[in-house]
Order: sequence, then structure tokens, then C-alpha cells
Amino acid sequence: MGKKTWRCSIVCVCLGIFTVISGLVMIPLLTIYINHMIAKEVTLEEGTFVYKAWVDPPFPIYFEFFFFDILNPEEVTTMNQKMAVRQRGPYTYRLLSNKKNVTFNPNDTVSYRQVDTYIFDRERSVGPESDTFLTLNVILLTMFNTVRYEYEFIKIMTELLADSVDDNKLFVRLSVREILWGYEDTILVKVKEELKILGIPFDDHFGFFYQLNGTDDGLWTIDSGKRSSSTNFNILSWNGNNMLDYWTTDQSNMINGTDGNLFHPFVKKSDQPPFFFSQLCRSMSVVFQKETSTHGIDLYRFVHPRNIFGSPDQNPGNEGFCTPSGTCTPSGLYNISVCRKGSPFSISMPHFLYADQSVIDGVEGIKPVESLHESYIDVMQDIGCVLKTERKYQINMLVRQNPSFEIVKDITEVYFPIFWFNESTVVTDDWAKFIKSSYITPVGIASDVPYISIGAGVLVTFISSIAIYRQRRKSKVKKFATPSENTSLLTNN
Repeated sequence: MGKKTWRCSIVCVCLGIFTVISGLVMIPLLTIYINHMIAKEVTLEEGTFVYKAWVDPPFPIYFEFFFFDILNPEEVTTMNQKMAVRQRGPYTYRLLSNKKNVTFNPNDTVSYRQVDTYIFDRERSVGPESDTFLTLNVILLTMFNTVRYEYEFIKIMTELLADSVDDNKLFVRLSVREILWGYEDTILVKVKEELKILGIPFDDHFGFFYQLNGTDDGLWTIDSGKRSSSTNFNILSWNGNNMLDYWTTDQSNMINGTDGNLFHPFVKKSDQPPFFFSQLCRSMSVVFQKETSTHGIDLYRFVHPRNIFGSPDQNPGNEGFCTPSGTCTPSGLYNISVCRKGSPFSISMPHFLYADQSVIDGVEGIKPVESLHESYIDVMQDIGCVLKTERKYQINMLVRQNPSFEIVKDITEVYFPIFWFNESTVVTDDWAKFIKSSYITPVGIASDVPYISIGAGVLVTFISSIAIYRQRRKSKVKKFATPSENTSLLTNN
């Protein structure tokens, strides 16, 4: 019986050591296998985990708009006082974003069009779309800006055109619907009438998102990820171009990264993943801020660096956004007039967050707060899915003094905030459960197998070693006790 126990203990020790070694070997092999399976599942291919979420996003996407209502129009126009505003909002729209004409190309790329439809959500809004605000007369100021450096007779004709309509004033009252989706402008109507005589078609409507609802912004081609997971979802071309032509340097004209809703898998804290925002006419980057979580899922939070819209002396990469070349906006803004038909608009963070203090002080009622106005993107590190995001940007208009026009002859130059928006999304409870059950839990169990194997092997080895030790000790005691008894007997004899 003792020999059987001894042999069993030896076998158990060997088995335990083998189990430990197997567990140690499994750690890198299983990691490679899991990473391979993840890379396969995040490839844009019909039937994969990511493809289903990409082609028809399951998370609700909201656009929240916050408008700046002018409080002192008379004081501004008659006494040249600083503009005072109050923020009103949010006015929220649900964004339905669907991929159309999805084409898998032979070179492992995917082409598609993305149709965006905005639906007003009254329950998430402070008021109806019919709410009105006193805001800048964008068309009039754009017209003044356009002819700023033209011949004097053109300026005189522009002044006469402005005087011929009722809306020849610095401020106009418009509704949410009109500001965003368009309205018939009296100046544009007048221009249309004049051009009609010459047979030139002209649109007499204006809105910041005019004719964008229910439409796509062009043909996109992106990397499917089959060649390398590191380039997954990267935009290769937009409307047939792999570069923009708005800016003055190649770096600024580059279309970098993804669309910001998905990133490549295995994101690191040291990464600075870029994304391209077509409505803002540029690519932007984010940097790691902290670890966070939502619905119990661990995430990496990325935010814009503070100098994302910094002047070239703060961020040399922004030199190309100075248009015309060498003409830069104050730090914290960049001019998008080159991609918005010459309109004197600029982009900044909400409430001019991180902008020059002179810009912030230019309008009374502006209060930048980092926790309220900072953009962030929360990413699942392994698969690169964005589960929560708030991308916040502000549309501003430069109001400039111009002695050729009575309305702005004595006005103080100011960057006026028209509105800011927050494009937000967060994973739903159902999808969080789905991600946990289909990905996190299986991967967690698989990842634990080597360590369970090592633990079990160590335990078996330890117990078996104790058994062997006790068997050896018992054998020694028995061997020592036998001669003792014999000696005693001989003595007695």
C-alpha cells in the first residue's frame, strides 16, 4: 500500500509541474489567440461583431444645440457697448445615421454613403423648435465681409442693396428651426430677383444645416482592417480625394484616422488617435486622460489636447489653418470661411474654452468651464469601440468694423458665439449586456484559464510534495525503529 501511495504522489507531483508549465506556456499563446480572434471580429466584414454596429449604429446619437440670445441690441448698435448674451438650450435632435450603398472593394477597402437624418426630440429639449432668439444677421455681415476689399463702387452697390430690404440691421430674430435648417432671407431674395433677369439660378435660403437633413455628405472609402488591425476603419478617401484643399499646408489638409465612432483595436494610453470631422473641415486628435467605465465596462477616456485650436506658436501644426496664409485667428479658434463659401465663421470649444482671454472677454455672459465644455471619447481598449462620447464645438462669427457700412462703422471687433452643439452617444443597457455576454465574459474566462491551471498545478504539486515528504519521513522512522527492537531482545537474552 505504501509503494502505491508513493508512486501516486510522484505522478501527482509530475502532473502538477506539467500543469504549471502548461499554464505558463498558455499565457502568451492564449493572448495571441484572443488578439487574433478580436482582430477578426473587428474587421469590417458581413457577420462580424463590429460590422453589425457599424452599418446601423445601435446606440442613440443626439445633437444638443445651445444658442446665444443677445440681451442688449440697442446698447450695442447705439452706444457701442459690449454684446451681452445668455445661453438657451438644449434643443435636442436624435440623429439616425445609416450606411447606404456599402461596397466591399477588392483591395480590402469599403466604400459607402452615410445618410444622416435629424429628428427633433421635444422631451429632451427646453422648448419647441419654434422658440426664437435674437442673433446676428449672418447674411448681411457675410455680404459686408465679402466686399471688404473690393472697389468702392461695389461697396456702394452693396450698401444700396442692404438699404432696399427691411432686414438691414445688425440683429435678427430667428427660430431654432430657421437658424439650423434654413429660412428665406430678404437680402438673398433681392439678389435672386436681380440674378433671375440674367438667367442665373440662386438660392434665397440660408441655414447652418440647410439641406443637410436626410442627405449624405459624399462617398467615403475606409480600410476594412483585413490587412492590418492597426489601420482598421481609417479613412482612405472622401469624395474621391485623400487630401483636402482648404488649407495652406499638406499637414492641415490630411484626412487622418477614422470618423471618431470607431478606432483600431488594442488602443494604448500612449496613442493619440486622430479622427476626421467633415462638417468642421479638418482632422483632429485626442490624447489619453484617464481610465473610466460605463455600465460596468472598463474604458479609456481620450480628450482634445488643450492646444488643439492653439495658435501656431502654441501648436506649430496649426499653421496651415491660418487663412489667408499667415493670417491667424486668436488662439483657441480657427477660421472655416474657406470651406463655408467665404462666410466669416470660426470654430472653437464651447464658451471659447482654452481660447485667448481677450476673446472670452469680448462677449459678456461667456463662462468656459472645463467639466461642461470639454469634448471626450470613451473607448473600449481591446476592440476600439466608442461606447460613450461628447464632442462639443462652437460656431462663431467675426463681427468686424467697416467704415464703408453704417451698421458696422463704429462697432468693436468681436468673435460672436452663435451656438454650440454636443454630439453625444452612450451605450444602451441592452447593448452593454450583449457586449458583456458575447465578448467580455468569454474573453475573461479564457484569459483566466492559464492562471487557474497554474494555481491548480501549484496546489497539486504542493499537496503531493507534502505526501512524499511524509512518506519518506515515515519510512525513515520505521527503518530506525526496527534495529532498536532487535537489540533489546538480544540484551534480554
